[in-house]
Amino acid sequence: FQELGCKACASPGGGCQFLGTAATTQVVGEALGLSLPHSALAPSGEEVWRDMAVRSARALLALEAQGVQSRDIITDEALHNAMVVHAAFGGSTNLILHVPAIAHAAGRKRPEVGDWDRINRQVPRIVDVLPNGPEFHVTVRAFLAGGVPEVMLHLRKMGLLKETAMTVTGRTLGENLDWWQASERRVLFRDKLRELDGVDPDDVIMDADRARAKGLTSTVCFPVGNITPEGSVVKATAIDPSML
Repeated sequence: FQELGCKACASPGGGCQFLGTAATTQVVGEALGLSLPHSALAPSGEEVWRDMAVRSARALLALEAQGVQSRDIITDEALHNAMVVHAAFGGSTNLILHVPAIAHAAGRKRPEVGDWDRINRQVPRIVDVLPNGPEFHVTVRAFLAGGVPEVMLHLRKMGLLKETAMTVTGRTLGENLDWWQASERRVLFRDKLRELDGVDPDDVIMDADRARAKGLTSTVCFPVGNITPEGSVVKATAIDPSML
């Protein structure tokens, strides 16, 4: 049974291959600017992890030398970006609790139900990944397709990001995205997805028109009514259509 499970959803270990709480936390951490670009959802145990560890350590030392703290990175703009990226990925509902807690710890305004509702109405889901579908790609494919920065390129075109937000690279989000768009790394990993899995990266991370044509919808909704007068959250993609 264990062998069957490993073969059915293979991974070298570490992060799970679906967008649960752990994977969503990686995505949100990068969207907040707290981790290096194109680090979330990387397959553990691979050379890419060792490279990332070295570069992350160097970035941390540079930030410490400059006296930059995490609360300097976690701004209102960064929190906005995290919520937008969460919606575009169709992330775990647990982060709807964790992001306000992070905001509170950083001394920032905590997002409320109305903020999440507004953003999830504005932002289309453009990532096809387990458990949301429709093709249910594993998360390493989302990484190979370009991960968080690739998603952010689409969101940037829609004018949904705060590009002046500072990140742990010492550069703004906008500057990081300029780098990513023209980088060899982007071409290399997207080509690997085509070669290794025969998957078009644009079928994993797609523009809004393609996502709409494929039937991607928001993964969460926020009902308000007599049972929940202050609002609630429901994972809409977990509801059987026959119940609606």
